[in-house]
Amino acid sequence: MTGLDAERLVSLSVDGKRGSGYLLTPDLVLTAGHCVGSKGSTVTVRKYSRREGSYELPDDRHAFLVEAKGDAELDFALLRSTTDDPFRSARGGRADEVRLGRLVGEEAVSAQALGFPRSGTAQAGARRWVNVEDVRGSVLPLTGSRRQVRRLNFQIRTGTSPVVHGSSLWSGMSGAALFSGDRLVGVITEDRATIEGRLTALPVAAVFGDDGLDEANECLLTTRGAAPERVALDPVWAGGESLTPAYSPLPPREQWSEADLLESRHGVVPFRGRTEELKALVDWCERGDGQRIRLLTGGGTVGKSRLARELCRTMAERGWVAGVVDPLHVDFSSVCALKERRLLVVDDADAHAGQLDVLLAEAAERHTHHALCVLAVAQSGGLWWPAIRRRHESLVDPVDPPPLPPLPETERQDVYEAAAAAFKSWYDQSDHRARPAQDDSDRSARPAQDSGDRTAGPARDGRAPDDGTVPEEARPVEACPPGLEGPDFGSYLLILIQALVDARTSIGKLPSTAAGPPSRSRANALLDYAIDVERQRWQASAERQRLPHDPVLLERIVAVCSLAVADGETVGEQETEAARRLRLVPDLADEPEWLTRSFARWQHAEFPGDGYLRSLQPLRLAERLGAQVIATFPELAACLLDVGGTGPGIPKEPTHQARQILNVLHVLQLTAGTDVTRPGTEKAAEDGTAEPGGQIRTEPSAQQQARAALEKALRRHAGPIVRLVKQVAVTDQDPSAKPIGTSLAAALNSTLRKESAQQVAARVLREFDAACPDALLELAMAVAEHAVQYHRRADGPPTQENRRELAQALQRWSLYLASSGLRIRAHEVAGQAVDTYHALQQLSPSEEHEFCLAEALKDLADRLVDIGRFEDADNCAGDAIRRLEALYQRDPTRRHAFGLVKALCTRATAAHRVGRQREALQAANEACDLIEQLPQEGQGDEHEPDEIRSMKAFALRGLAWQLGASGHVDRAVAKAKESVRIYHALRECSPGLWRRDIAEALSVLGVQHGARGDWDECVAAHSEAVDGHYNALEREYREAVRPHHALALGRLADAYLGRARSRPPEGRLDDLRKALDHVEQALQQYRGMYKEDRWANRVHEAWASCLHAEVLLELCTADRQHRGAAGIRQSFVDAEAAARQALSLYDEIDVRAWKLRFARAHAQAVLAETYGGRGRPRAKVLRAHEQAKNAFARLDAEEPGRAEDELRRIEKTIEGLRQTGPPVQSRAHVAVNRSGKGRRRHQPKPRLRSRQGAQVRRRHR
Repeated sequence: MTGLDAERLVSLSVDGKRGSGYLLTPDLVLTAGHCVGSKGSTVTVRKYSRREGSYELPDDRHAFLVEAKGDAELDFALLRSTTDDPFRSARGGRADEVRLGRLVGEEAVSAQALGFPRSGTAQAGARRWVNVEDVRGSVLPLTGSRRQVRRLNFQIRTGTSPVVHGSSLWSGMSGAALFSGDRLVGVITEDRATIEGRLTALPVAAVFGDDGLDEANECLLTTRGAAPERVALDPVWAGGESLTPAYSPLPPREQWSEADLLESRHGVVPFRGRTEELKALVDWCERGDGQRIRLLTGGGTVGKSRLARELCRTMAERGWVAGVVDPLHVDFSSVCALKERRLLVVDDADAHAGQLDVLLAEAAERHTHHALCVLAVAQSGGLWWPAIRRRHESLVDPVDPPPLPPLPETERQDVYEAAAAAFKSWYDQSDHRARPAQDDSDRSARPAQDSGDRTAGPARDGRAPDDGTVPEEARPVEACPPGLEGPDFGSYLLILIQALVDARTSIGKLPSTAAGPPSRSRANALLDYAIDVERQRWQASAERQRLPHDPVLLERIVAVCSLAVADGETVGEQETEAARRLRLVPDLADEPEWLTRSFARWQHAEFPGDGYLRSLQPLRLAERLGAQVIATFPELAACLLDVGGTGPGIPKEPTHQARQILNVLHVLQLTAGTDVTRPGTEKAAEDGTAEPGGQIRTEPSAQQQARAALEKALRRHAGPIVRLVKQVAVTDQDPSAKPIGTSLAAALNSTLRKESAQQVAARVLREFDAACPDALLELAMAVAEHAVQYHRRADGPPTQENRRELAQALQRWSLYLASSGLRIRAHEVAGQAVDTYHALQQLSPSEEHEFCLAEALKDLADRLVDIGRFEDADNCAGDAIRRLEALYQRDPTRRHAFGLVKALCTRATAAHRVGRQREALQAANEACDLIEQLPQEGQGDEHEPDEIRSMKAFALRGLAWQLGASGHVDRAVAKAKESVRIYHALRECSPGLWRRDIAEALSVLGVQHGARGDWDECVAAHSEAVDGHYNALEREYREAVRPHHALALGRLADAYLGRARSRPPEGRLDDLRKALDHVEQALQQYRGMYKEDRWANRVHEAWASCLHAEVLLELCTADRQHRGAAGIRQSFVDAEAAARQALSLYDEIDVRAWKLRFARAHAQAVLAETYGGRGRPRAKVLRAHEQAKNAFARLDAEEPGRAEDELRRIEKTIEGLRQTGPPVQSRAHVAVNRSGKGRRRHQPKPRLRSRQGAQVRRRHR
């Protein structure tokens, strides 16, 4: 397949008229219908050709017949040659197939067309020259032509012909093929545009495919030698480069190699087996609309990627936008916004966890009703997958499907035969050993047996024959090699290599003498054979370029190129970086620069792929070759990971460094967390290499040696690598940096979680900050846990230093657990840290231990607040403050001041929650005063300016809340605004650190605006907190921010309710509906919390339930005429249930605090209003209002003036009820005596008679 190719451009002439066309196949031309005569007429065709370094239109003319033609609306024609391949386009092998596309989406896409317009003609004497015009611009999908058959509007940006009298200067451009990327999307049909600089084109989707003509589909498929079915059209949209198709063409023959034949992305070997698995995945895709993700796991080379690509092809044939995500792409806004059914495959998801997370976050942000299925393909669901499940739990199935098993023995024969036939066919085609031309044409005309576009030769998309048969001439000498049923051949790749061996043997191709000694393992022998075949090609290529072609040297060069990364803004910079990487090859370390640059250019041209340095494919070959080289030169691993050094082995840019480390970990299979050994030899692989006879070779394998060298290097450079991850994962300058940093953090997490890495974890823990960026929380939590385990298992009696490091690790672990939402576990660990520091202080009293103990007590108070134990939190914070005040008085350093500020803020929060508002305000004021009067920086103070500013913002935020709660609203607004401003400035410097703090500060600001009655500002602040921060944080960190998110949603609903009440009745409805929507979201968040989190947030849930009832009551008043009697009645029922739920929650809480008792009294008043709305008896309504009035009266007596407004309002309501009575509502059910029989007035009820009888019986006894 190919994009726009100038050598496929043709010029047409009929009766003195000219037009343009394009060769779809060597003997089939697509053009505009008005450029040719009727069906069956003759057209003269000349092909644009390249000669002597330039293009020209030679005089070589050939006759074509009009094979198919549309009407005036469907303006196309297909011309077929009277001879086979008249222009010799397919000499040296089959010509690449032209890929057709259909436009989807609404954004403009770039496009290009080549043709022969009238403006390009030139007269030179008696000769007239026809020149080609390269027209470039964009297709505007939303700008359509209203006619029977839709047209594409091609807006030109490369120049417009001037307006002249007579025919348009664009005349002759009709029939030109319109390409977008490498897809042909239309044919130019009109040479006179109604808008200057715009041409119109007929989309090929109207000619071919499901919506096209049967005649056109059959004509194209026949010339391709394919079965008569519908032509496939690939979707084309702006940003389509984020996906690659299921199957891509092989590189040109001079570039493709035997390794390319093995790759699933080229589809040379047709898909065989896995019928049930494929059907299950298809059913999963078609389950319905909405978004969902599934994990597909399995051992190395069992065929996961091949199955995923076949799923993409299957769904694409059903009209889906399906493809494999480009591993270097991180912008998914366009594909997520498409109004199409989509299937996205993320291959090697364990190495691209960050990219997968970005994709899912974008999908959640741009939610559409059309299906979006994401299939993550990985060797195992390691530690990265639970994090994905937690962040996107609504998209993942409750239970992951089982791993993909090795290929069943019953299907291996089919795979082998299909591969052998495909390889033999490609060798015959490549080496010109093909059968006579007549046999070749007969075979190409013979239809396939299976349904689908399948032939005996390479089919569309570069795929091989897929008819299920193996021609006799393509069958190897030994069709079924012995041992195909063995455990090694559970690997799809090894079956293909075995077929390649037999196909090469059948045509006399033997291994080279440079293959080295035979391997004792059959699997390794097959891999070595494939590498040896590639090595022969490398040698021939290097020899042609007059480069040293020693096989060992070339192996090492390819291995380094498969592991390293060389990037730059220009090709020159990339070449320079690649030449530096090649200095890692021991043979090239002291060679001149021209040689390393020559080898850099050689490998870039020799291997397909992305980037300048390109990996050997399939990746299993690169892994084996890289392991062999690192086993030989262990120091190479350290050079590749030395991010803190300046040697040639590491890139200069941090993003490129992170990509190289991730590449090394992935290629050597460290991210998968398992050794690549065949089933049944896992235990043997720990001690040696399993041999076919069951014996164990005691010496370690090359892969084990490479793994040991790499783990040693990783531990040596763990600190600088963690600092690199911190730098890359939090930057917003490079869009690809954060996904790469997140992926690298997941890879390190998989590595550092091993028991052997506990010592490294203990050393690396100090590299993480207490305020850890969100992208690194998983890694930080794992490192802290292993550091704790390392210090606990230290040999010998515990020393003072060991206890101190254990306490510090416990304290950090508690912080990271709390940030991740694991609050109960965080509280337990914080308690252990306090106990450890207590023991330290008792064994060895010192100011340092006293300060650490005070900080641990402050952290424990924070954890107690998180789980709702506010009295205990207040006591812990008070203990911490007493210790810190004594330290600060003896030694007033900034360190002691910072600790005291944090403890005071915690004390303010705890005191506020238990109702001691004066103490809370006093603590908040003291914290702000202290941060404003910090002592001079002294020796040992290591606080950065950003840390001081963040502490000030934190103290201001707490003070703003306490001022607002105490009635000082104006000061509260000013302090909250200043806090928000400081946090925004901090976020600009460190983008990954302050999202939660900004969201909380905005929420506090919104509450203070609401208390002052600035409802527009209140709504704006809460909307920014929810829409700008909490929604994204909720998707990323679920339980960790869910309580704050739920509270912010409730506050936003309260803001909308307040603004609605401040407006005239006719303008309230929109705000009330928004309030109802947000409060329902808040209640849903509370219902989705962990049990302990919901218990800790009962106060907020009760407030949200009461707010829900208030909003429903307001809606009943504002929307009475539209809702109807039944709707209003149901709203009152829901409001009463919400108010009762609020009272029930308040009754579970210790409501000694004045504020909580005020909230309960308010909920009781709301419940009384619902009684009146439902038409309850007047006595019951009055009794409910009297109860609420009594509660407010008691509160007003305790705090005169604070409940006065509520008391007056409810007294007024009671007075009105006594005068007029409650509103009368029709009841849903009326009690009626349907029997019509009257009962005697004094006749006792049966229940009373039974009681009287019992009394008589007792009396007689």
